Amino acid sequence: MLKCAGVLLILTGALGFGSYMGAYLKRHLEQLVECREIFAQISAYREYLKLPYDELLRRSIIGKSGILPEILTEVAAEMEKNREANAGALWEEAFRKRNKQLLLKEEETGILLALARCLSLEGNHAKASEIYFMQLEETIRQAMEERKDKQKLYRAISVLGGLFLVVLLL
Repeated sequence: MLKCAGVLLILTGALGFGSYMGAYLKRHLEQLVECREIFAQISAYREYLKLPYDELLRRSIIGKSGILPEILTEVAAEMEKNREANAGALWEEAFRKRNKQLLLKEEETGILLALARCLSLEGNHAKASEIYFMQLEETIRQAMEERKDKQKLYRAISVLGGLFLVVLLL
């Protein structure tokens, strides 16, 4: 009876690990997609509404929750306090503060920071922001493929590892 309980506990833990890793990959992809949506909205607002940058940030987070709206709120508040502040530095500081909560890789963070800087500049920088949006789309595509491949791998490894441990302990 004790062996059966141990086997069940080991297999449950192994399946839980595989599920956790799958959920991690899913959250990573969701954060990237959320970033794309918010930055696309900021870009559209910037082009058509011609509002100050801090107001663009505030409008783009209406109805959204999560880590990225928190970052935008912080950057908007700092820009409102100091109109002469460097938006790129504010973005970088906000991303650095929440580095643990963001599931983004260094390359992805770099693309997002470059896009944020580009959108904060005065004048027409549509071509530059278009390039960053294309890079972001490619990153999202790669994350989708990575999720599909690695999710299967994590599940298989966790189940095989659990079974190996069960056989080893029996």
